[in-house]
Amino acid sequence: MPQPHELIYRADCRHFVGERPCVHKRECADCPHFDEFGTRILIIKLGATGDVLRTTPILRPLRRKYGKCHVTWMVDEVAAPLLKHNPLIDKVLTPDLGAAMRLLAQDFDLLICLDKEDVAIGLATQVRAKTKLGYGMTPQGTLTAFNPESEYAIMLGISDELKFRVNQKTYQQIIFEMLGLEYRADEYALFLPPPALEWAGEMRGRLGLESRTVIGLNTGAGPRFAGKAWPISHLIECCRVLGHRPGTAVLLLGGPDEVERNQAIMRQVDGNVADAGCDHSLTRFAALIGLCDAVVVGDTMAMHLAIAQQKPIVVLFGSTCPQEIDLYGRGRKIVADIECAPCYLRTCPIQEKCMKSITPQQVADTVFELLDQSPAPTTSAL
Repeated sequence: MPQPHELIYRADCRHFVGERPCVHKRECADCPHFDEFGTRILIIKLGATGDVLRTTPILRPLRRKYGKCHVTWMVDEVAAPLLKHNPLIDKVLTPDLGAAMRLLAQDFDLLICLDKEDVAIGLATQVRAKTKLGYGMTPQGTLTAFNPESEYAIMLGISDELKFRVNQKTYQQIIFEMLGLEYRADEYALFLPPPALEWAGEMRGRLGLESRTVIGLNTGAGPRFAGKAWPISHLIECCRVLGHRPGTAVLLLGGPDEVERNQAIMRQVDGNVADAGCDHSLTRFAALIGLCDAVVVGDTMAMHLAIAQQKPIVVLFGSTCPQEIDLYGRGRKIVADIECAPCYLRTCPIQEKCMKSITPQQVADTVFELLDQSPAPTTSAL
């Protein structure tokens, strides 16, 4: 047995912890599990949750381009559950003093910042990295681009003309250009924990959805852009039309802000409509969407969760830009035909006229067409 001063440790191994034995429970000398870091990549994309999820398509192409990688991703705590089980990410950090100090002490080969918030761009500017791509902070405390390819994304934020009318690129195309990656319609990378999937399977039975075509109907849009939500009267009528199709059930989806909306809908419909509840964790909510054979949704986090699980999807667009959303050939976009859209207003001065212009029959017909034509899901390879 070596004396304490003779022990050898390998701090350059990705399994090394330091304050306790690693997962292999072996001392470092002659350990067969030694694994070097490779290209060390830091991704800073804090939020919003849907935006975090639609950034995950970069993970597989990064490994295609750089080979062996060690990926650290800093993300807001609310979105972290969507990344923690992802085998393409080695470490998930949430922004606090400890995480910031940890990053400032390290050296990275590549830093990617795809978040314009001050916390993100300030930290990205201070962390040491050989190459930096995306957004940073000027000495004056304002937003800047680390590389010329990221300047287009900044212009989208400051020019309504460019964002609303000129740009035809999807979000994925934009960020891939920022990072110098080839976009091959790479899919989202979402990996849900087995307990959430098992729970959803049990919910299917409890809600009486076995052997039925399940159409998920996400009824709200959250508090930030409430104008993205479809009117309750339209939701009720759509439930009736969708539920009338033999062998079909409608599953109401939503979060805490949709409790009253879903209760109001359930009071007005008869049969073939189930309320999944609105108090689920993020991963359980995602797993509920995974139960669905098709999903009707606005431009929301639920939309991204459905895209990530390769669900046939019908998306209703009013105040936001449909061209930025990639449905990967599995969905349909219904865009409000109103001259003031898109506007990105948090509250609408004309009572969400754009969303009211989309009719329940139009949505139901699109769902049925999609169900009849939808191909089997595919999975991207590394």
